[in-house]
Amino acid sequence: MPQPDNLGPILRFGLKPWHTDSVGQQEPSEIENRLAGMLTAVKSIREVRMRQAAMAQILGRHSALETVQTIQALIAKAGRGNLEVSLALSALVAVLEHPDHIHYDDRVDLYSAANELRATEVSYILLEGTRDEAEAPEDAPRPVTPNGPPLPLGARKSAARTRDRTVLTHLMHDPNMQVVEVLLNNPNLMEPDLLIMAAKRPADRRSLQRIANHPRWSQSRRVRLALALNPDCPLPLACRLCLDFRDSDLREVARNAGSPPLLRGHATRLLRRRV
Repeated sequence: MPQPDNLGPILRFGLKPWHTDSVGQQEPSEIENRLAGMLTAVKSIREVRMRQAAMAQILGRHSALETVQTIQALIAKAGRGNLEVSLALSALVAVLEHPDHIHYDDRVDLYSAANELRATEVSYILLEGTRDEAEAPEDAPRPVTPNGPPLPLGARKSAARTRDRTVLTHLMHDPNMQVVEVLLNNPNLMEPDLLIMAAKRPADRRSLQRIANHPRWSQSRRVRLALALNPDCPLPLACRLCLDFRDSDLREVARNAGSPPLLRGHATRLLRRRV
């Protein structure tokens, strides 16, 4: 069941009343039509944040059961290199990851509908969105090079914009989230750098969340896989990241001894659901 804390509303769903007897037995063509409408709407929007906002609105147009059935159909088409499906799944992951995008009551309705339909792969991704905890002060001066002098937070944030590879490599381990955010937006940061940050153990959960939610790095399949395989990745986030993995990636998660049993089972179910 989704957790009730910190689920403030930005977009209310306004879900319509639903009944299992009528909605649960609808023709597959209705589900396909809803999915087609979702894919068409999402692919027409280039800007990532606007695409996510559109997905939040799309999810609110139908009843809870209808929405879950549409998500099921979307998940079943994942992992096949379909760009429209990948864009929609990426937007869905971002919407479900942020508590502010979905009111708690609406998330509970969707969760209940997923259980009614025995759509376990959907109920797992509907687990509560994660909100950052209040950040503990981590402003103590730290060096940005192995033998450099300790620098205050402002100087480290400025250094996070550099092209200097030595400085960038060292700052990838800075615990302050303000430094991490500046670093993730540095155009000189490359995918191999993100793979190091995503796979780092032990890892700060907040850093992993910021990587997963970043408009640029959330599009990288290798980065998403590294995050999902990291045992410090929050379980709801790892379940959502798996949605558009290739079959080989899902098998890697399912066989990974370091992954929680629930995540391994989730990866196995996603494989079985694919068409």
